[in-house]
Amino acid sequence: MVARESRELDLVVFGATGFTGTEVVKQLSRLGVVSRWAVGGRRHEALDALAKAWNVPGGAIVADVSDEEALKRMARSTRLVLNAIGPYRFFGEAVVKACIEGGADYIDLCGEPEFMERMLLQYHDAAAEAGVVICHACAFDSVPADLGIWHCCQLFREAGGQCAHVEMFHSIEAPLGYSGHVTTFQAAVHGVGAARDLSKVRKQLEEKYGKIPKGSDILGPLPKHAGAWFWEPRLGRYAVPFIGSDASVVPSSRRTVANILKTSDAETWMPQFGIYFTIQSKWSLFKMAAAGGCFQFLATKGWGRNLFLRFPGFFTFGAFSEEGPSKEQMANNKWSGDLFAAGVVGGDRKELVLHAELHDPGYIGTSLLFVLVAQTILEDRGKFSARGGVFTPGAFFHLFQPSSILERLTANGVEFKVVRSDL
Repeated sequence: MVARESRELDLVVFGATGFTGTEVVKQLSRLGVVSRWAVGGRRHEALDALAKAWNVPGGAIVADVSDEEALKRMARSTRLVLNAIGPYRFFGEAVVKACIEGGADYIDLCGEPEFMERMLLQYHDAAAEAGVVICHACAFDSVPADLGIWHCCQLFREAGGQCAHVEMFHSIEAPLGYSGHVTTFQAAVHGVGAARDLSKVRKQLEEKYGKIPKGSDILGPLPKHAGAWFWEPRLGRYAVPFIGSDASVVPSSRRTVANILKTSDAETWMPQFGIYFTIQSKWSLFKMAAAGGCFQFLATKGWGRNLFLRFPGFFTFGAFSEEGPSKEQMANNKWSGDLFAAGVVGGDRKELVLHAELHDPGYIGTSLLFVLVAQTILEDRGKFSARGGVFTPGAFFHLFQPSSILERLTANGVEFKVVRSDL
């Protein structure tokens, strides 16, 4: 097998002609962070057209998830594969397996807990032995949450203390409305349908690696919020528990750092945490609750999932479609993340508030994060203290110390700014 550093390409965007994959290609072309890269997928003509439109230097590589040999050839040609094909539950495993066998590092945009945790269970040992990095959730799912909480811990440690609690609040401003691409919705539907499978995987992970540490107890339990929603006075908005993958990814990173890699100071990087989504008005809160309740009920039934998958536009009132968001919608929406952290420094309780923003987290922003993670892996690979394995962002970049990921995020407008601190 050709050594990774001597390969023809630095990276391949697999699934490049998809809605999100195309945004990734645009970001790579705009940022110019690598000079040797190609686009991959199953539609040769569409790939060629995309490669010409965005001046892709390595051209097109034809490979399909059903063709094991083609996937391995693609993996052997490059140092890193950026997998943008979802739902990953159905199309991700073949690419992971090919990268391990072909000796290429792998990252994805996945926000599907069952797939990510199943890959950890089934492929961590093989990836570690092969010296291959498999890192999931390398975009809006779940770089802001996993690295944001990690950064809170880092700042407390620099002050000679320990972070004990972090509450993170996601907020979205979309004055022109928004419609997601149908693939995003399909992944969510199948994710709810995989709840039993996820429970089985987690039981097996516990048996293999032990229970996930509960987190710091130096300030006692994280205060709980009564009810399904609450008023958050620090932001002047209503808040509900965030149903995205963050609540699964952060514990998964902890499992890897503490139980698999057995990092000596792991406990000091594990505050108790809560992750929420904010809503401006009671009317919006009511609409979200009604839609969420309907989704949770129907997505747990086979016939309900079939209806969702056949008529996504109808059942989401146009929130998801084959066309995805318009250019105007993508240009006029913004995510804000607020992290309220508390801990102990010198025996005293201290507090810290961070704020970050991202343009169009669904597609433009998520592709930016994806590309910056790819750049960091390619340029910092020699700093990695473990041979390889299956990771999520917090665990992976914990092993890249010092890592340039936060500096790269800041340089591209995604900065975790300190709003208030008494550290």
